[in-house]
Amino acid sequence: MTLSFLYTYDVVLQVLGRFMSEYGLSKSTVNILMLLRHGPSKGMQLHEIGELLLVSRANVTGLIDHLEEKGYVKRVVDEQDRRARYARITPKGEALLDEFVPVHYGRMKALFQDLSGEDKQEILNLLKKIRNSVHAHAAECDAQGSIACPSVD
Repeated sequence: MTLSFLYTYDVVLQVLGRFMSEYGLSKSTVNILMLLRHGPSKGMQLHEIGELLLVSRANVTGLIDHLEEKGYVKRVVDEQDRRARYARITPKGEALLDEFVPVHYGRMKALFQDLSGEDKQEILNLLKKIRNSVHAHAAECDAQGSIACPSVD
């Protein structure tokens, strides 16, 4: 089961990666732009982005640097706390998403057209169960201080 799950993830990610690369984007840069678009108007601190994307601060810094070089994101200093820096989407970044998102959703719809509405809902329900199970068992391992989780009978 695990290998099939991972293989399916890799296949979908590979196809999506090719689509995104046509716009000069990656999964991570799309996620950042979407977070910034739908997040607070003042922007988001890099550590907040990292926590939501489950990546290190160093990775987020590199991704923000890349997006900033392209003009899609800008860093701003908090006026109340000069030490705090925020990433904020620019009008150019908004325009890129305005172009990209409808095409992306159209492609996603085409990729999954063979699945019924019930199939899609069942997959979503099962994925949620998987996430909950993984989180619960990972928490058990963390509480035990064990690097390797004990097998579950």
